[in-house]
Amino acid sequence: MKRIVTLIVFTFFLSIGTYAQPQNQQKMIHMAAVRVARQLEIGDSDRDAFIALYQNYKKECGRIMKAQPAAGKDAEASAEQKILSDFDKSEKILALRKQYYYKFREIVSPTLIQKMYDMERAAVPSR
Repeated sequence: MKRIVTLIVFTFFLSIGTYAQPQNQQKMIHMAAVRVARQLEIGDSDRDAFIALYQNYKKECGRIMKAQPAAGKDAEASAEQKILSDFDKSEKILALRKQYYYKFREIVSPTLIQKMYDMERAAVPSR
């Protein structure tokens, strides 16, 4: 009986942790969007639209980057799958950036969009 109760409690806490992650991630994306809007000095009239658009952009980037390649049967096949998957992700991110450029352009100038991209590049550590 004690094992069953322990198992139920463990499952409950595990499910809470899983549930909390997406909310925590959304909160982090929102905070990043607010920080970017502040650093770019986007005016009050455009700030909410920019933040909402930036959040959607980052969520879609995250979905693309989370995709995992299928495991190969050996080390060579796994390496090749990873390389091809990385190429695919890069192409998808580029297409997404092009798509969102035009959406961001409706809100802010190309100069601010370039600053936003520069800030993203500076925030990502090199491999």
